[in-house]
Amino acid sequence: MVNILQLITLISIIIAIVFLLLAVFNFIKLDRIKALKMLKLTAIPLIIIIFCSIAYVDISPKSQANKSDVAITYEEKPVAKVESAEDATWQTKVKEVASLNSTPSKKFDTIEAYAKKYPATKAEIKEFEDYMKAEYKNKKYLADVQNNKYMLENIFKAYVVNRYYGEEETPINDFVFGFYQNSNYTFKGLKSTNSHAIKYNERQMDKAIAAIEH
Repeated sequence: MVNILQLITLISIIIAIVFLLLAVFNFIKLDRIKALKMLKLTAIPLIIIIFCSIAYVDISPKSQANKSDVAITYEEKPVAKVESAEDATWQTKVKEVASLNSTPSKKFDTIEAYAKKYPATKAEIKEFEDYMKAEYKNKKYLADVQNNKYMLENIFKAYVVNRYYGEEETPINDFVFGFYQNSNYTFKGLKSTNSHAIKYNERQMDKAIAAIEH
């Protein structure tokens, strides 16, 4: 097939040259009508040459080899494992973020972005609320602000619960918001655990817990 295309191309080139020479000859003789006719006829073998060139490129051994290489590369490329929602848990995500080699601020941003989309159930909301109240009452929630995993877990839970209640002005939401702010400030190193801002939030949290329990 390649040889036939090469032969057709060669013949077309010869014919195009002949027509072109005839056109020049007729121009010299001042026979413009024949000259233009020869020029128009020259277009036919040129078109044939173009189509033969395209066909030759498509069926040439090198082209076929390249296509084969692409196919092999595609077929042999390993398929990445897609983690389903059932496989992933918030505990796994917290552990993953905590182990990242980055600043507390970047870790905070990462876990907050995850918490924004986390589909919490009502049972989880209640579980998170009880957990935060217990950690606060035991004075554990800011006892070790260098513990990435623990602090990120607290930030995650507080954000999820606060997002669940939205703008509601309720004692539980006030408590959770204070818990979130204090965890955020101390984890990122913006405030010390004994700062006025942290102590102010804790006084508001105390009032919120008293309102919840009475």
